[in-house]
Amino acid sequence: MERSTTGNNTIETNIIGTLYRLILQRKDHPVEDSYTCSLFSRGKDEILKKIGEESVEVIIAAMGQGRERLIEELSDLCYHALVLMAQEGICPEDISQELNRRMK
Repeated sequence: MERSTTGNNTIETNIIGTLYRLILQRKDHPVEDSYTCSLFSRGKDEILKKIGEESVEVIIAAMGQGRERLIEELSDLCYHALVLMAQEGICPEDISQELNRRMK
């Protein structure tokens, strides 16, 4: 994971940023047979539905399906959260700033 420092903030540039940029590209330039594009085309309600489903799957995995399954489900939840963020014009930096604010 790379780190760069801007002022007092440490910004991590990693897979989250890379994935978010790809999601934005899919939103702005749809690609046929792209799951991400299909979510955007079906709208916010479908994205929210997927977040709900993935949240339940995270809970079930955490209750006894093992570490690997939990990682898989958390990854699915993170992906769908990034799609919602892109839909709503929220970027990872917005989340980082809010979490940073809460730590103070």
